[in-house]
Amino acid sequence: MRRLPPLDYGPKGRRLRTSRGTRGLTLLELVIVVAISLIALGQMTTSILGVARLEPLNRESAIAMNAGIGALETLRGAPFDEVFRRFNKDPADDPDGPDTAPGDSFAVPYLDVTAGDIDGMVGRIVFPSVADDLREDVADARLGMPRDLNGDGTLDALDHTDDYQILPVLVRLEWTGSSGPRTMNLYAALTQP
Repeated sequence: MRRLPPLDYGPKGRRLRTSRGTRGLTLLELVIVVAISLIALGQMTTSILGVARLEPLNRESAIAMNAGIGALETLRGAPFDEVFRRFNKDPADDPDGPDTAPGDSFAVPYLDVTAGDIDGMVGRIVFPSVADDLREDVADARLGMPRDLNGDGTLDALDHTDDYQILPVLVRLEWTGSSGPRTMNLYAALTQP
């Protein structure tokens, strides 16, 4: 037969209270612990869901960035004096004959074209031009314009398609992503190697 530990009695026969550390949790303490645990679990779940929502955005941004860098590398790989003619909007001035060069638009796999896009392409190459002429007097701060493109020390309103020494370029990507319409711009200034 098992014996129970004796109860502690103080003077006058009263039972002594046991210390708080040896008793079980009260109902209030239990409710507080459960509430804190639920709040922590809710915050952790919110964080995980937030990270999961960012994954498609990061993937789209990486695809767009790689496509934009690839377009800039394609421009750098072309003969410098032909870059403007090969990659502008005008198919009639292509170096190898009409409509033989890539032009100013390019497709980007895995990205959806924005609604209402005229050419159905995500990527676009933009030069400082007016009516298919490469011009120094174009006011476009994104391209660092106006700017002396042929190195003669003056800014003018002439066509510099045949004598540019520096070629500012903007590669613009516009697509419809998981969070709606998205845009990415990459800027460069190409020079004679």
